[in-house]
Amino acid sequence: MFAAPAMDGKMVDTAKLKGKIVVLNLWFINCPNCVEEIKLLNELVDEYKGRDDIAFVSLAASKKGELVKFLQKNPFKYQTIPDATVLILSKFGTPDKKGEINIPFPMHYILDREGKIVLKEQGIKGVAAVKNELKKRISSN
Repeated sequence: MFAAPAMDGKMVDTAKLKGKIVVLNLWFINCPNCVEEIKLLNELVDEYKGRDDIAFVSLAASKKGELVKFLQKNPFKYQTIPDATVLILSKFGTPDKKGEINIPFPMHYILDREGKIVLKEQGIKGVAAVKNELKKRISSN
């Protein structure tokens, strides 16, 4: 689906994450709902701490320099890919009636162990759906 460098310089390649459940968050720092849900998403990471079969990744439509400052004050436990606007638009955008690409932020996805999208939920309320889907996928193993 995609490969891109994270904030720490390590490459995140969804092809190499096959066999893992990937929890994906699309966001940017000037999105109030995106910022508000970080605490809930960090709690989700903590809940599954120590599990190497789940990867938490965020695609941020914000510049790396801005993210460095933001994340110092607002730690986010997902592995964050900066400058991801083009990636988000090309992989997750949907054209509206005028043909313009639209991304409603924040957006959540879960990719199953084969890399297929099994959940797509918008907004802070989507965090509950992510939790439920993760529990379902973990318990079915």
